[in-house]
Amino acid sequence: MTTRLRVALTLLAALFILVLPATASAVEYTVDSTGSQEDESPGTGGCKTSLNTCTLRAAIEESNESTSVDDKILFSSAFDGEQADSTIANPFMPAITDTVTIDGDAGGQCETDASFDGPCVGLAGSAGLAVQAPKVKVEGLAISGFQIGIAVEDEEFEARDDWIGFELDGTDGEGEQPYGIFVGPHADKAVIGGSAAAERNVFGNANSGLILRGSSFGAVLGNYFGVGPDGTSTAPNGRNLVVANKLELLDEVPATDNQIGADVGSAGTATAACDFGCNVFASESNATAMIDLVGTGLEEEGPATGPTQIEGNYVGLDANGEGVANAAQFDIRVGGAGGVTVGGEDSGQGNFIVGGGTGIYHEDGKGFAAVGNTIGDGPTAAEVDAPTLGMFVYCLDLGTESAEAVTVSDNVFEMEGGKAIESVFGNAEIEGNTIAGAETGIFTKGGPPGAGDVIADNAIGGSTGNGILIESNFNNVQHNSISGSGQAGIRIQDPTAFPLVITTGNLIGGDAEGEENTIRESGDDAIQIVDVSGNTEEDSYNQVARNKGDSNDGFFIALIGNANAGIEPPEISSVAKGSASGTAEPLALVRVFRKASAEKGELAGFLDQTTADGSGNWSVSYADLPGSTLVTATQTDTNLGTSELAGPVATPADPTPPTPGGGGSGGGGGSTPDTTAPTVKITKAPKAKSTSTTAKFKFKANEAGSTFQCKLDKGKFKKCSSPKTYKKLKPGKHVFKVKATDKAGNVGKPATKKFKVLK
Repeated sequence: MTTRLRVALTLLAALFILVLPATASAVEYTVDSTGSQEDESPGTGGCKTSLNTCTLRAAIEESNESTSVDDKILFSSAFDGEQADSTIANPFMPAITDTVTIDGDAGGQCETDASFDGPCVGLAGSAGLAVQAPKVKVEGLAISGFQIGIAVEDEEFEARDDWIGFELDGTDGEGEQPYGIFVGPHADKAVIGGSAAAERNVFGNANSGLILRGSSFGAVLGNYFGVGPDGTSTAPNGRNLVVANKLELLDEVPATDNQIGADVGSAGTATAACDFGCNVFASESNATAMIDLVGTGLEEEGPATGPTQIEGNYVGLDANGEGVANAAQFDIRVGGAGGVTVGGEDSGQGNFIVGGGTGIYHEDGKGFAAVGNTIGDGPTAAEVDAPTLGMFVYCLDLGTESAEAVTVSDNVFEMEGGKAIESVFGNAEIEGNTIAGAETGIFTKGGPPGAGDVIADNAIGGSTGNGILIESNFNNVQHNSISGSGQAGIRIQDPTAFPLVITTGNLIGGDAEGEENTIRESGDDAIQIVDVSGNTEEDSYNQVARNKGDSNDGFFIALIGNANAGIEPPEISSVAKGSASGTAEPLALVRVFRKASAEKGELAGFLDQTTADGSGNWSVSYADLPGSTLVTATQTDTNLGTSELAGPVATPADPTPPTPGGGGSGGGGGSTPDTTAPTVKITKAPKAKSTSTTAKFKFKANEAGSTFQCKLDKGKFKKCSSPKTYKKLKPGKHVFKVKATDKAGNVGKPATKKFKVLK
């Protein structure tokens, strides 16, 4: 054990105190007994029981009488961190009504029976410390077995180097203390812990570790929640930390300007340990939340008004940065709390968040930002579990303040399936995030017109499903890098939960190079737009502007069902090395691109764009291309619905070099390769409207020996021959398409027939 030096009062000082009034100056009381006897004569300036001892109870009673001065309660060297002789079993602790410092380790931490340095004094009983005075400090105590370890009702409370819910041997206290420290309404400016290891508090309690309810301007720094004093063994905490408003009959007391954790700086990020103000949040319990800013109505709690800053913490990790069991429903539960910032722009502000159900959960709180956090990974190479859902952002309030304030940026997601980011009802700026291993990288759904998200500058890799999945309206998806998706890189579809609802008004890419999405190696189409709502009264319109990519298994742009009202690609009637022309729908915006290969899922770059005239004619000019470069195009109609890519047409081949030794200026010449795509014509089709559930089509190409591919509605093109029959069709609109491929491999533009099966 550690022998601690104590400063004893001299005889002269003791006599001096006895003759002075209690309000004259601060006094130090030294507790020398583990008993619970009361003070013989409170207000005399001396701590003395009937047994001629100084108990903690007597010292508090004496300090309460010493008003207007800041007293100290120290402990004799007999309190040395050993469980048997350093624990005060005191069910009769008086409330603290005057400013005082209770310092259990004034001479330094003790080597406790838990074999770790920590508090020198144990405190156990049925009623904990009740703080009813300002500027009270409690340090160096192991407090266990109470209903509430410390209840704080006044300002500027400080707690350092306390074990809350643990005995001196490091075990959970008798009865598993329900509440650790409760900081009540208007008890502002509380400091719990500190940036130094010796200031750390350790919380392990059955219900809640630390509650700031209606308390503002607090700082929670460098503590362990849900782990033992060793920083690695898990301990209970149903709710590690709660910051919430206090609900009252006709009003509520706000919780504002609270700080959880700290910017650990370069020194903190250089090591795997949680230090320099970093809090550890873990739990062996099935906790509601590791950090809860919502509270529960049963406890008269409501979402914190804020602002609240959460930075530099380990959530779901132990003090060494290793993963611990985490069954919490939410890691950080923001809910409707206002002004919450999780992380920050500096590297030392980011939180590590692993395990549990949802990493960060937000629900309509104003001013929310999650910036620079790492979700699903820790600071070491050790394997950790990712949350089931990385981040949930919900913005039902469509006001300007909410739309401007909700930010999800520069976070790193290392997922094991599930969704990395889910945004509901729009109004979120999702920018600069790095996402790997999710089933779906970014998922948006819900939202009335005008409430879309900005999804930009994100890097999404290895999604087993879609890189970006959109079931909402008016999103701008620009300058993202998406690679290796198991399904489509970007998929827009009708909401699966709401039949007959369409998804419309989305913009994929833009009209500047810095707005292009790059989509590579998708297991399906690069960009896939699906309208299978069955809504025959309204069409969806989604715009695909400038984008690029390669090695996608499907088409680069695919329209399925009646997406974009079934708009067809423009006609490319002529292509030169520096120009192209053709026809499109009148006043449609035609974008012209080059391809690096005939690969259907590849698009190399943008060439130019123009608006078709009133008759549908269009032409563009661009810098000369090499011979035999493939040129393709899309058209976007006045409803802002974009077509698939037109069948590519090659620029004229470069002249064949003269054959060495040949005669004449032609040098032997050579044949010109066939680069003209075939056309296909549907010669027989069903009536535009019919009750028949069978549809038969006949078609032919203008080049002998051509082969055909057909598709109906959302299906993919498959090999077919004329005639082609479909049976047992469902009532509603249908779209049939057929395209031809000639012997040279040129693929023509599809021919289309729309028809409707009546009920």
